[in-house]
Amino acid sequence: MTEPRYRGWSISPAHWPVPWTATGPDYDASYEGEEDGWVDNGQRVEAPTREQLLIEIDTFIEDMQP
Repeated sequence: MTEPRYRGWSISPAHWPVPWTATGPDYDASYEGEEDGWVDNGQRVEAPTREQLLIEIDTFIEDMQP
């Protein structure tokens, strides 16, 4: 089974209490040690519904356009 995608983003369905989440195609994260913990490049969005998640992805992509 393939992972759900929208505009190249990986989509994960909500599992209460966690909302729907999506990560961009260039998402990156790394563990920076005990003081900073996990740090990512910000290419992810969350929303309470799938429909709202798709809007969040569209908005993120539009905001990143020069």
